[in-house]
Amino acid sequence: MIKDSPIVEDTRRVRRMISEKFDHDIGRYIAYLQSEAAARQAKKAAQASDSNEDRITDVENQEQPHKEARTN
Repeated sequence: MIKDSPIVEDTRRVRRMISEKFDHDIGRYIAYLQSEAAARQAKKAAQASDSNEDRITDVENQEQPHKEARTN
């Protein structure tokens, strides 16, 4: 019999831990993964929105005419 490599053994150990965490319920695990993905998407969208608002503010500030100080 061929002995499994340490990587295969470690992969199986992690798989067992994940399975136990979700009571061996694949539906619960999939729901968890979907909620995590949705949370990451929402975070990216919020960051993109903040970034866009910063760019708009920068452009608006650049478009304002600079007041020159006059001396008489």
